[in-house]
This record gives sequence, structure tokens and C-alpha cells, in this order.
Amino acid sequence: MTKRQVGVIGLGPMGLALAEALGSAGYGVLGWDRDPDRCAAAAAAGVAEAGSAREAAASSEVVFTVLPHAEAVLQVALDPEHGILAGLPEGAVLMDMTTAGPPLAHRLDAEFSTAGRRFVDAPVSGKAPKMAVLLGAEEGELGAAEQVLRDVSSSVVHCGRRGAGYAVKLVNQHIKYAWYLASSEALLIAREWGLDVRTVVAGVEQSSGGSRGFTDAAAYFLGDTAQVDARGPARTIAKDMVLAGELAEAAGVQSPTLSVTTDFFSRLNASEYADKPFPVGNALLETLRTAEHHDDIDIKGDQR
Repeated sequence: MTKRQVGVIGLGPMGLALAEALGSAGYGVLGWDRDPDRCAAAAAAGVAEAGSAREAAASSEVVFTVLPHAEAVLQVALDPEHGILAGLPEGAVLMDMTTAGPPLAHRLDAEFSTAGRRFVDAPVSGKAPKMAVLLGAEEGELGAAEQVLRDVSSSVVHCGRRGAGYAVKLVNQHIKYAWYLASSEALLIAREWGLDVRTVVAGVEQSSGGSRGFTDAAAYFLGDTAQVDARGPARTIAKDMVLAGELAEAAGVQSPTLSVTTDFFSRLNASEYADKPFPVGNALLETLRTAEHHDDIDIKGDQR
């Protein structure tokens, strides 16, 4: 027996994985994306195609948005003619899985509440059905709608008030990519010093330095193209780091590691690597970190 109808707006890799997981869990899924090719790929996977975000929302008790940035969420949520709010039934909820800043949650919560509808920020780490959901809501607040999340995720963390889900995701991004950049720089030092990179990676992974950030850095230096190609584009990470910086500024905190990481990914975003998997950008790191001093250090690490 088919469960409740849900909508998925944004059918890129993350959104398509969500739509497929929802279908496998027994939900009726209406999907929409402004890219016809993505709609076609979703249809081939068994996802029913809606004619607009409004149409997907009109038949759904829960709608998920999985979009690249806050501006896209605002557009599909609030467009007066074709948007989600224009079609969402009373009592239904929009859960946004985009990585964004708390101000987006505050605005959408106000708009949806005024219209008698519900909004909650619900950014994720990983893909459905094994994703972790960071929910900008208190435990029990969403009632039966939360079960939809639990059916397609490995964990749901209640982060508290609206915007807190976005904030926790940005803290995660800060840690992950600062660690990634530190790992990349350390491996570059090891390679330039003359160490065997495979030996270094094995040593670190069996010691205390291993993490997802290190794993992503190691994939580049080990030439693991499959692992590298599975990562998101540098442009997306650059956006996340800017948002993390805004969160730090709002908190009145200075973070040198965040500043360095944001600067590096901003450089990637302005380079030929912007739309490539972010570990590919280590090619730029090699230029930035070795060009000035390379001739002054021999492979044993001794100053000439």
C-alpha cells in the first residue's frame, strides 16, 4: 500500500538519490527540476514528473528542496505563480536540505507561518538513504512528517530553533574542509620532502590524523580518480566556506583556519577548477604552496 505523497524539488545527484530512496520506502514521489535532462533521468528511475514546483507541492504533505544555494530556494519557494508556497496545502511542510545560512530559515519560516504553512531547515551530510539530517526543529515538533525523514536517513539530529540546522551544517563544513586543506598541505610537504606518499597515507590512516578530510586529500595524492571524481565541485565548497565565515562573523568569532580555507576555495572558484571535483584543485595548491620556495629546499628538507 502506497504511503503519503511527497515532493522533491531539485533532481541533481542528491535530490535524485532522495527521490529514489523515498520511492523504495513506499512513498509516492512527485519530482521537479528546471533542467529537463534531470527530470528525464528521474522519470527513468520511476519518479513521477510534476509540471512545476507548485504542482509538486499541491499534492504533497511533505516537500523537500535539494538545491545549490539560498537564492534558488527562495525562488522556488516564494514564486507567487509557480512556487511551493503557492501550492502547499494547509499544515504541510517544506523541508530544505540545501546548505545555506540561518537568515534563509528565518525568512522562509516567517513567510510560511504567515500563510499557515510550515518550513524547517534540514541540511544533510551524505546521500539518502544513508544521510544524516540536521533538523532546525525541536524533538517531536514535526509530528508524523519526521517519519518521512527517518525512512530515508541513517540519523536525524534535532538542532533546536529554525536556522540551527543550517548553522550546524556550516560548522561541519568548517571543520571538514579546514582539515582537508591542512591534510592536503601536509601531504604536499611530505611529497616535496621526498617521502613516499603511499607510505605516508598508510601511516597517518593507522595513526591519529585520519579523517574524511584527510581521505579526500589522500585520494588526490594517491591518484585515486574514482574517489576524487565522487566529490562535489569546488564552487559548492567555496559557497559553503563563505557562509561559514558569515556564521563566525555573526557570532563575533575570528577563525584563522576558516579564513585560510575560505581564501583557498575562493581562489579555486575563480580558477579553471571551479566546476571540477574539489580535490582536483590540489593542482592549484601545488602552485600556490611550492612555486615561491621550491628552489630553496632540497628533497631531504635541508635548506640550501
